[in-house]
Amino acid sequence: MQIVYIHGLDSNPNAEKAQKLKDFCAKNFPQIKVVAPDLNRSPNESIALIQEIIAKDPNTGLVGSSLGGFYGNILANLTGKKTVLLNPSVHSGTSLKRFFGEDFDGLPDDYIGHVTPDGWHISKKDIEWLVANRPEQSLNPQNLLVILKKGDELLNFQDAVNYFSQSALEKSNAQSHIIVEEGGDHVMSDFETKLPQIILFLFGLPLIK
Repeated sequence: MQIVYIHGLDSNPNAEKAQKLKDFCAKNFPQIKVVAPDLNRSPNESIALIQEIIAKDPNTGLVGSSLGGFYGNILANLTGKKTVLLNPSVHSGTSLKRFFGEDFDGLPDDYIGHVTPDGWHISKKDIEWLVANRPEQSLNPQNLLVILKKGDELLNFQDAVNYFSQSALEKSNAQSHIIVEEGGDHVMSDFETKLPQIILFLFGLPLIK
């Protein structure tokens, strides 16, 4: 039994939310291993790495934050795993074009627009991958728990509401679980209050004190 924590842009495996998730599980659910891979690499490499980790344990849940939420949505479609998305980005390719100036189309594929603190050199090719691989919709919306803060200073929460309110198929009534909370911030500073709900959603395990 494992959770793969998918960190966001300019973050790393030592992200505060990853550590809180690890500490919470170690204390209350020691049977759950929390894996936080380093995703300071190209998007296709990140997705492939997480798929390798998922393949090691069929009882896997995913938790993704911001850009990690974008990846989490892709992986939920690919694997059908239950996934929790925290202030997820739904337009990552478009959003990250901000690092490349106005002449994006005229830049060479290997042009580097931004370098993360942990060494991902974000290229134009990476942005094009994010645009091309953005899921049109969630194929297993019932397996998604989306937690949003109206006070998110980086992403418009309404974009995620609009996206994840879509049904998986025209003939399906399936719906993502969406929680919208007042206030807050992009990093979700009160993340620790979400931990019991996350474990319950992913594995059906209630916190018993």
